[in-house]
Amino acid sequence: MPELGRLWPLVAALAVLSCGPSEEVVGPRSAALRDAPPPRLGETAAFDAALARAGPDAERLEAAKGELAARAEALRARAEALAAPVVDPATRPRLEPPAAPPAAE
Repeated sequence: MPELGRLWPLVAALAVLSCGPSEEVVGPRSAALRDAPPPRLGETAAFDAALARAGPDAERLEAAKGELAARAEALRARAEALAAPVVDPATRPRLEPPAAPPAAE
């Protein structure tokens, strides 16, 4: 397998060559193509509506930033309190299974 350091020039050359075909490869443009109007873009009403809704939502979140930060801090404190061991360390050894099974009598 070739060393990766030696492949970088090849990768760079392929990237440059793949940018797009040259005018000679595609051929000359016809008069009809040159005179044609530019292509029309698809409808963007859904995107426009989403952008219109985003403004008020962003303003509402900005106004509630302090409240959200306080809520997040309270949730972090609650999570930290819940992260304590369920069984206290002094009782834990009594609940562990024995190292060896009890001898049969």
